[in-house]
Amino acid sequence: MRQEKRKVLSREMLRHAVPLALAVAALAVPPHVGAQGDSPASAPAHVMRLATIAPRNSLMHRLTARWNEQLAERTEGRLQVRVYWGGQMGDERTLVRKMRIGDVDAASMTSIGLSIIHRPVLVMQAPGIFATYAQVDRVREEVGPELRQGLEAAGFGLLGFGDSGRIRLFSQEPVRRPSDLRRMRPWVPREDAIFRQMLSVVGATGVPLSIGEVFGGLRTRMIDVAPGTALAVAGLQWFTALHYTTSQSDGFLVGGMVVRQGFLDELSADDRSALFEVSAQNHERLLRGVRAGDERAFEALTRHGIEAIDTEPYRAEWVETARLTRQRMRGRVVPAALLDRVEQIAAAAR
Repeated sequence: MRQEKRKVLSREMLRHAVPLALAVAALAVPPHVGAQGDSPASAPAHVMRLATIAPRNSLMHRLTARWNEQLAERTEGRLQVRVYWGGQMGDERTLVRKMRIGDVDAASMTSIGLSIIHRPVLVMQAPGIFATYAQVDRVREEVGPELRQGLEAAGFGLLGFGDSGRIRLFSQEPVRRPSDLRRMRPWVPREDAIFRQMLSVVGATGVPLSIGEVFGGLRTRMIDVAPGTALAVAGLQWFTALHYTTSQSDGFLVGGMVVRQGFLDELSADDRSALFEVSAQNHERLLRGVRAGDERAFEALTRHGIEAIDTEPYRAEWVETARLTRQRMRGRVVPAALLDRVEQIAAAAR
């Protein structure tokens, strides 16, 4: 019966779930970039090499091709983007390293990846702060310029912040309360200091893996819990090895797209402005599409095979776990003043 549900779910995903990866998961790739191999009639003067761990698919290909056409029009064909999909260029730490040495020009990453460049970006992943997208938007509006400046000071321009859905715990056995994680083997993204802190708070031990190792880890039961968005679980086919998800969420997967300053310096002032302006013009459309896509993916997953577990009876335990995790982050993972400020902004926007 469960196997049959998986077959139905696979078909449902093809119709309803936008295939995206976690890190862009989390982050979706901002759609102003063209697919690898796309090029204008004449060779552009500058080709920005963009890397992402998001898998290529027909929908994203159409969106990115359209944006690349807009960029070519704005710069009269002088600037185009070549995308390297599906982690071809490595994980997020590798992408940062390659940008720093000039092997890659830009990358679309989660806050975890961005924090390798500028640590305070991790404040956007602090658990228990964001319950609504309105809170995310308000914090990003007020704190975003400060984070942008930090990235710029480290040698990277920010083409745009983004997010890719609600973070939930998907698992092979039900997770109802934080203490359930003690008897399980949760996946911990290698650079994720926050989830590692949370597991420490509840007395659980995580298994650090790269995103490319998660599917195999679930299949072999090396891990049996994976934090992620519905988009990621659908797009990366993790749902074929998972049976449950928490209904509630205590945060969103936030990230952004950065470009190395060395590449920007090669562009004329007009072309550099075009790159940033085209990104800004399409930012809201991207956010709406990804947020709606994550909701549709969650509905499809839970309607055809993944059982949603109501964690509300243990809400007090989850709230306390999030509070203790933020307390450990405060002044260690992110600046105390920044964390306090984000908490206050989010609370006012609730």
